[in-house]
Amino acid sequence: MDELRKDPTRGQWVLIRPKGAWVPDAPCRYCPGAEHLTGSEIAAYRKDGSLANAPGWTVRVVPEADAYFRIEWELVREGVGMFDMITPRGASELIVESPNHDDTLATMDPDQIEGVLWMYRDRLLDLKRDGQIRDILINRHHKKPGVPPHHPYSRVTAIPIVFDETRRELYQAREYYQYKRRCLYCDMLRQEIAAEERVAKLMPGFAALVPYASRTPGETWIVPRQHGCSFEDALTAETGRDLARLLSSYFRTLARAFGDPGYELVLHTAPNLRSRILQGDWATIRDDYHWHIEIVVHPERANTVGGIFINETPPEQVASELRRAFDSP
Repeated sequence: MDELRKDPTRGQWVLIRPKGAWVPDAPCRYCPGAEHLTGSEIAAYRKDGSLANAPGWTVRVVPEADAYFRIEWELVREGVGMFDMITPRGASELIVESPNHDDTLATMDPDQIEGVLWMYRDRLLDLKRDGQIRDILINRHHKKPGVPPHHPYSRVTAIPIVFDETRRELYQAREYYQYKRRCLYCDMLRQEIAAEERVAKLMPGFAALVPYASRTPGETWIVPRQHGCSFEDALTAETGRDLARLLSSYFRTLARAFGDPGYELVLHTAPNLRSRILQGDWATIRDDYHWHIEIVVHPERANTVGGIFINETPPEQVASELRRAFDSP
C-alpha cells in the first residue's frame, strides 16, 4: 500500500510508493478518437451535445494513468511508533487542454485558454466538496527535461494534507497580516506598480511581475489586482477573459522572444476551507492570502546552496526585457 510518511526532523511529508510500469501509448491516448484508452472521463466541455468518452470535446478531464493519489482509497491516519503515516487518498487527474496534440499555451487562442481556466475552477469546486481533501495543486510543465513532447495537459493533485510549499506560503501571509492587518500581496502589488521596474505587463485586472527575489531568471507571477484568496471564487466572465488574454500574450511573448523555453506553471490558491483539523485553521485566510499564478522558466536550472536560491540575472533586467518583448510585434 502506498503511504504518506512524515519526516519529523524537517516536518515534511514523503510519498512512499513503488514505481509504476505505465508506458505512453502510440498513438497518443489523449487525442480525439482514443478516448477509450484513458478510462472514463471525469468531466468535459463538449460541442453540439457530443457523447461522453467520444470525440467532440474542447477540454477534457481524465484520471492519471499512474496515479499517486486515488479517491477510492480509504483515508487512514495512524502512528507508527513516533512516526506519522497517512494513506494517499485524494485524486490525480489530467486536464487535457486541447484536442490538438501539438498545441501549447503559446499557440492556443485566448478562448481555448479561458476554457482551461474554467475547468480549473470546476475541478477545484468539485474536489473541495470532499472534506477529506485538504489541498489541491494545479500545475503544468512545458518541455520538462527527460520527458518526450506530449499532448498538452495540466495536472490536478488533491491530497489529504497541505502541501509543504503551500503551508510555508500561508504561514508567511498570516504572519504579515497579524503584524500589519493588511494583505502581503496587496501591499506588494501597490509597491511594485508604483515602482514600475519589475512590472512586465499591467492590465486593469492583473499584473505580470518579475518578483523582487526571483528564484530563477525569468520567474514571473500573474497577480490579480483585486484581493481574493481562492481562484475558484474569483473567476468571473470578465476575469476569466482578461486572465486568458494575459496568459496567451505572455506565453506567445516567451515563445517568440525568448526561444520557447521550458517552464512550470503553478496555480497558488487557498486550500480546502471545509477541511479543518485544528480549531482556528484558516481563521484569517480570506483576508491574509491572495491567489496568484507563478511561472518558473527553466526550473531545472535552479541553483541553490543549503536551500538558498542563487539567481545570476537581476529581476529588473528580466522585467525590462519582457516589457520590450510584450510591446514588440
